[in-house]
Amino acid sequence: MSEGGQDQQNQGGQQGGDLLGGVTDQVGQVGDTAGQAVDQVQDTAGGAVDQVSEVVGGLAPGTQALGDPTTDEEGHTVQRTVDEEGNLVEMVLDEGGNVIDELPVGNVADLPAAEGYEVTTDEQGNKTTTVTDESGTLISLQLGPDGSVLDLQIPPSTETTETVEDSSYESHAGPQQGEEDQGALGQVTDQAGQAVQGVQDTAGQAAGQAQEAAGQVTDQAGQAAQGAQDTAQGAAQQAQDAAGGAAQQAQDTAGQAAEQAQDAAGQDLNITDAARQKADELGVDLSQVEGTGVGGQITIGDVENAANS
Repeated sequence: MSEGGQDQQNQGGQQGGDLLGGVTDQVGQVGDTAGQAVDQVQDTAGGAVDQVSEVVGGLAPGTQALGDPTTDEEGHTVQRTVDEEGNLVEMVLDEGGNVIDELPVGNVADLPAAEGYEVTTDEQGNKTTTVTDESGTLISLQLGPDGSVLDLQIPPSTETTETVEDSSYESHAGPQQGEEDQGALGQVTDQAGQAVQGVQDTAGQAAGQAQEAAGQVTDQAGQAAQGAQDTAQGAAQQAQDAAGGAAQQAQDTAGQAAEQAQDAAGQDLNITDAARQKADELGVDLSQVEGTGVGGQITIGDVENAANS
């Protein structure tokens, strides 16, 4: 072989090697992208679990806020609430959002009827009515013949079209956690697809140039391209599996937390959640505490008095 032919063959082999190196780099990028995608899905799922924990740790299940919070003379936030039994309680919160006191203020059955709403009574003597809280909140009630609360609903407030459109826009602008998980998974799929396409393009160029230099380079480039495709597909599948597992774990954790909160709320003692937590902190035997709230309900003040006695 002449010296010129030898140089041309060496040059072609060098070009094929450089292109194969580029393919290998693309494979590494696919692996990195898939790893980042899995981390992103896991972080998003972790955020969903944290949000569920925060909700469970806030208002007890069945307790609803009435109107907007206000501020008392001492600068504390006061939020008016109602529970499933119709008890009205003003929760006093510190700057950190912790409940420092609860003030029972009555029962929804004693609130005045709202103007423009009919009061109906069925054959069993159950009365359906709508009342107005002093916060301006409308509350739909079904009362038994003895005046007990059988059902309590807070209907959505009537808003202008502009407000509804703004709310819809905010909803789209700030998706819920499940939508963020789906968005993250979509990004994973897009990134993997782009990486595969980039590898295929690079492998095609490498094959074309390598064929001009030597047949062996063409075979190696094809093998590298196939390996890159397999790696990208495996990475995408791993990311999807991780997303599904993380979402399921978040749902399971939320369900367990909700069941625990419901079990705690379903205890027989007539006591507020904040008072129960204070009793646990101070080691007070609740069976020895007499409630001074509405209907004998035990409040934080009752627990603290029992601890100091």
